[in-house]
Amino acid sequence: MGYEIKWVQPDGVIKRHFGQVTGHELIAAVATTEGDSRFDTLRYVINDFLDCTGLTVTSTDVEEIAAIDKSAASSNPNILIAIVATLPEVVAIANDYMNDPFNVYTTQIFSAMDEAKSWLGCLRPSPSYG
Repeated sequence: MGYEIKWVQPDGVIKRHFGQVTGHELIAAVATTEGDSRFDTLRYVINDFLDCTGLTVTSTDVEEIAAIDKSAASSNPNILIAIVATLPEVVAIANDYMNDPFNVYTTQIFSAMDEAKSWLGCLRPSPSYG
């Protein structure tokens, strides 16, 4: 049904997917994020599927997303991806993405937003000063 993208300063983005989510919408959200001028400084992405009621995504869609990400990693290889989901079909697709041979980003699945944020806080590199 839809998605919204919220840039979190200075180096993150939260993509909230809601309603019945299609492969086309997932691909569009990835393309929009990776085509943004802020992409090169991005350090984390949270894909929030907590308001997703269903998923219509094929294995071809997952492969396309992983391939787009692999290409984008040549510009920015330093991104961590947290997927927040409880629906079994979303968790299954997230696992397919994580195991896709084109996936180059460190990715984890969580059932709650606070778990994802905690993981990102522990794993994000500290900024270097001076």
